[in-house]
Amino acid sequence: MERKMKIQKTITIGIISGLIMGITLFIAGAIFSRIIYGPQFAPSGKFEPEQLNALYFIWTKLLIGIFFGILFTLLYEKLPLSRRLSSALAGLKYGFFLWFAISIWNLSHPLIYGSINNKDQLFWLIYSLCGFLAYGYSLGYLYKRISKDKLSG
Repeated sequence: MERKMKIQKTITIGIISGLIMGITLFIAGAIFSRIIYGPQFAPSGKFEPEQLNALYFIWTKLLIGIFFGILFTLLYEKLPLSRRLSSALAGLKYGFFLWFAISIWNLSHPLIYGSINNKDQLFWLIYSLCGFLAYGYSLGYLYKRISKDKLSG
């Protein structure tokens, strides 16, 4: 019974952190696409005209955030860590290192063979970093709240 409750709590934390990640992806995507691509908000030919609306982007980012929030939270629970997340700052570090581990392949080639000169590559690196930082921050915050609740109750 306790194992089932732990899994439910982990999934709930993953969903909440994933939603925060999704909202951050939506906001960061809007801001950085405007900065990087200009007024068209996306590279030419990337999306169909009916896809270039806020509702399409928000529901896809929320769905992506929930999926990866659950996946990464379950992964975190399986990691053999000597210390668990105890604060939002620790979660921020976890989110950064998770992003770095996932992005190292994409980062390595431009740094070895030249600079990052592709707008799409730059956009995805910044965009995904914002999402992972938001995910990690919220995960650390939620774990801190859970540990505080265990101590007080």
